[in-house]
Amino acid sequence: KSVHSTGQRIRTMSNCLTTILLLAVAAGTSTTTTHAFTTPLLQRQHLLRPAVGNTALFGGKRRGRLTNNVSVDEDGKVARIMTKKQKQTLGNSKMKKQKGEKATAAISPLLAEWAKEGDDSSTPASSQSASTSSSVTSTVFVPFDTDDDDSSSSNKNSKRKTNKKDQQRSQRAALSAAQSQQIDALLDQIDDLLQTNNLDRVELVSYISSLVQVGSSSSNNDQVLLPTLKSIVSTKPRKDEQLPSFRLAWVGSDPAICHVGTSLHKVPLARLQEVFLSLGYNRWELFEVIRILGPFPTVRNTLRGDVKLTKLPSSTTKLNREGVRMQISYTSMVDGTGKEILAGKADNIKYVDLDIWFANEKVIVATVPPIEEDDGYEQDPLKGDGSNVLLFVQEENLDEQLEKLRAA
Repeated sequence: KSVHSTGQRIRTMSNCLTTILLLAVAAGTSTTTTHAFTTPLLQRQHLLRPAVGNTALFGGKRRGRLTNNVSVDEDGKVARIMTKKQKQTLGNSKMKKQKGEKATAAISPLLAEWAKEGDDSSTPASSQSASTSSSVTSTVFVPFDTDDDDSSSSNKNSKRKTNKKDQQRSQRAALSAAQSQQIDALLDQIDDLLQTNNLDRVELVSYISSLVQVGSSSSNNDQVLLPTLKSIVSTKPRKDEQLPSFRLAWVGSDPAICHVGTSLHKVPLARLQEVFLSLGYNRWELFEVIRILGPFPTVRNTLRGDVKLTKLPSSTTKLNREGVRMQISYTSMVDGTGKEILAGKADNIKYVDLDIWFANEKVIVATVPPIEEDDGYEQDPLKGDGSNVLLFVQEENLDEQLEKLRAA
């Protein structure tokens, strides 16, 4: 009997150990399982109570977005999984509903009845006021112009404006044609005078003065010279075109040519043969062609600089014509040997001023400014012997002329 009782004790202890181990294993796992084993055999053998309901076990909360999007019901089941976009759309729809409800707020019935009573009482008064106002307005009313009248009047005004503009354009065209004819005739006379051996300086200066007067005879002369000169100086030619080029046809004195040149023609056995001018890109390029007596080649000096244009005030000119101050800043020089000498420092830049009185694509009339600029011109520089006058005429082919002079 003692042996039989000990065997039963060992069996019960082993069964208890197995149940404890199974429970420990079930608690350690993270997967979903039932609260107690539901098989009837195990319940009978181990005296376990049957499970009342199935409860879902979930693992601990981990980092991530999935747990934020899961909602659980009271029964422990997953109710809904929502994303951020769905939450945003849901919130926006709620806000819109609230706004709509606020906008369509209900009116109390007492307020509605009061409003109806006010409308019924105000209708006769309003009708009377409307009738009186209509009667008053019927007597005072002045009809406005119709759209057809407005369109016709606007068309008439536009036609008048276009007619005036056409007349002005035709007058300007006729005036410019007459001016161009006079300018061409004066240039021919100046050219004939320059070809003579005994040149009359006074007559030549009078022709130059009349040329300037023709250019400033238009009604808007204060707006002609400066734009024209700017267009010439800022020319940017295409591939097949050339820069505006001019030749110094006549100068009144040696100091006037030295004012814009290098004065190297004063060297013994040197003679100034020609002076050419090239404009464009807001730059000034002067070519001096000097011939040296004897078995020496022709020398060409080139002066390059920037150009700045300003309008001369009437207090400075004291003349009834438009004038433009041209300031030339020489920054480089190419001597006869082809060596370029740069100014380098700002102190080495040479500034030269010229007063322009007439300019177009055919001729430029310039004078050396007076020494005392504050006093301005006491006399007209285009009268007398013209000692300060420089006359530039158009040069159609500058490269060809330089080749003829062996100074290309």
